[in-house]
Amino acid sequence: MKLPLILMIFLLGMTGCATRYIERSADYADRNPESIKTADTIIEAVNDVVIFESSPELKSSPLPCLAVFPITSREIDIKAAESIRSAMHAHLAPTGIRLIALQRVDSAIKSADPSKGDLNASVAQLIGCDNIMLGEVTEDTSRFYGVYSEVRAGARMKIIRASTGELLWQGSHTAVLRGGGVPFGMVSLAMNVVFAGLNLFGDQGVRVVHDLARRLVLSIPNLAYQDESLPITESPTLAEVESHSPQTAYGMIASLESLTPDQTRLRLTEELKSNRWTDLRDRVLIADALVRVDDGQPIGYYESALARMQLSEPAMALPNAQRAVTLQPESADSQFLLGRIQLAMDQPQEAIAPLVKAVSLGRGKGIHLIALGTAYNQIGDYPRAASSFAKVLARDADNGYALLHGAIAQAGMGSSKEAVRMLRRSMIVGIARMDPSRANRALNILRAMDLAKLMPEGEIDILESKIKSLKVS
Repeated sequence: MKLPLILMIFLLGMTGCATRYIERSADYADRNPESIKTADTIIEAVNDVVIFESSPELKSSPLPCLAVFPITSREIDIKAAESIRSAMHAHLAPTGIRLIALQRVDSAIKSADPSKGDLNASVAQLIGCDNIMLGEVTEDTSRFYGVYSEVRAGARMKIIRASTGELLWQGSHTAVLRGGGVPFGMVSLAMNVVFAGLNLFGDQGVRVVHDLARRLVLSIPNLAYQDESLPITESPTLAEVESHSPQTAYGMIASLESLTPDQTRLRLTEELKSNRWTDLRDRVLIADALVRVDDGQPIGYYESALARMQLSEPAMALPNAQRAVTLQPESADSQFLLGRIQLAMDQPQEAIAPLVKAVSLGRGKGIHLIALGTAYNQIGDYPRAASSFAKVLARDADNGYALLHGAIAQAGMGSSKEAVRMLRRSMIVGIARMDPSRANRALNILRAMDLAKLMPEGEIDILESKIKSLKVS
């Protein structure tokens, strides 16, 4: 019985590369209070599904603050509970929400008097934040089947208002890393045994926990990475031409019917390189028309993928980006676009290879290094993330994104003093540039990671006062 089950899981798992987010409506949850616990267990296991539910209040207004409480688990899963809690906190930090430092939460839990009513409410009152995140470990396993292996991390999390017990959000997910597969010959058998074994060693346990945390954070509305985003690509330089084309892209394409294929290809390429078509839907139409005329034109696939990415359609952009890279593997722009699309599709591990190549081909261009550092941060590879952001900051010491996310990487490595230096720099630059949002994000991350105590006495209060004065003005 085991072999058919392994085969089914492997084949289904291979088709479920992209994470799917399934939201339960409020009335569904009312009618099925156990739905989060019981529904879609097999589907979630093999298709990377995040099942979540959000209250109408949370959808309409963001959380002012959040405290991540210790996660419950069986005794054998205590280390997994600690890792998941730390990873959730790390992936919440860049979102801009005011996080309560884990050490402060733990200290409040120890000092709270359980005899004075609900412990959660008492702790929330002590830390000055009524929104708390609770959770439990649902899975922490590694399985080896000879030719196939899995590393799994699962959790069921929720955010409640501690004073009333009101549920604001809940989500459950099991992240799975798979190695090996079904052998189709002796060579394949030997390789799959090796890959299945390698999957159980190294940093795979760290990676799967960060996959779990990142995906759960992304399902929380009004929270996940709203304040800033990665650049999709540098804006292309379009040739300035006089506008003599038909009014619509449809009309322009229709006007080419009498031309030869070569003439049509040249004309469509010229149109894509010109500044006539700024509407993204028009660019998709023209690029797709070029691909139909000549499926060996990398510019057609690239421009179609770029426009769809800018239209927030990464899943539709992905095949065209992959084809552009196949046709033009030495193009830094194509490699970067592919990696950026994979990041948008919640595939940071897959994004690393094209982003590394983009960095190499583009000679360390800033936007390539930023995207690569983000991918490394998301899988918990903090040393490589820190290295990527450091290279950006060596050329642009005030780069806001690199300062904030580089600080997170430094903190993840245990380099607290360097993290503080970078966050302090980010606050100062934000104040100098009259940018309270940026300065406040750095301040929140500093406090969330319990790093404020490493700054000179009184300096944090001075910086906070200046940030507040920016908000008022």
